[in-house]
Amino acid sequence: MIKLWTVGGIFVLLAMPSLADDSTKGEPFYQRFLIPGNPLDDQIRDQEKRVQANPNSAALRNDFGNLLALRRFPKEAREQYEIAMKLDKKNFLAPYNLGIVYETEGKFSQALSAYEHSVNINRGFPPSLFRMGRLLEKRGHTSGAIDAYAKALRIDPSMRDPRRNPLVIDTELLDQVSLSNYGKDMAAASLSWDAQYAEEARFRKVPTDRAVWSDEVGDTGIRPVPMAPSASAAPVVAPHAPLAATPKSVAPTPPAPPRPQPPIPPPAAAPPAPTPSIKSAPPLPTPPQ
Repeated sequence: MIKLWTVGGIFVLLAMPSLADDSTKGEPFYQRFLIPGNPLDDQIRDQEKRVQANPNSAALRNDFGNLLALRRFPKEAREQYEIAMKLDKKNFLAPYNLGIVYETEGKFSQALSAYEHSVNINRGFPPSLFRMGRLLEKRGHTSGAIDAYAKALRIDPSMRDPRRNPLVIDTELLDQVSLSNYGKDMAAASLSWDAQYAEEARFRKVPTDRAVWSDEVGDTGIRPVPMAPSASAAPVVAPHAPLAATPKSVAPTPPAPPRPQPPIPPPAAAPPAPTPSIKSAPPLPTPPQ
């Protein structure tokens, strides 16, 4: 009997870990590491509730992936980005952020593919272009890197500034990029409306050294602005509120007559120039006879 109780106790002890595993089987992996009161962990829990309330929102999935990436859960972050990409085929932020996560993991081929996917969706998003050029440069594809850098800097010239884009100090191709853009920069300077974008200012605020949140960009791409009308075209009149009608009983005030101006005196005649007096020379002395 004692042996039976002993054997039964051993089976119970062996079964306890499996029971504990069953209780957390449906719980995400990251949940067990979240600390109550930690600001980032609290944000993750709040965002998880938002996603559960609206699971088909690509924007919520993207931001949820950003939080998980900040908490060093790259696998779970990638899952959220991939779900966002499936929910919204035009979402270019999710593949961009996915590329950053791949870079942090040292998976540069996957990161390059993610950036290319983001650029294929929105060819006017400078951070994707710049990061794609950076990886192409590191892999020795100089021509492709220069092309990607050039497109990024044409859209957002401020990316040359390290304060705006810290990644720019990592490239050795900036001089060649400047030469590549020279002709187009001159054309843009002569046609101030050419190669400008309706939402260019919005993209200039986007950071280049971290993941991008949905509310920092939105879900629309850059649209080219039509060129400015020429001087021969009819001027465009901005809409305005209708002018108030003038009462018929009130006559318009005529313009005041011009004030008479005093006559301008003629200029005084210049005094005659003095005639120099010519004195006769004394007679020459007569030589002695």
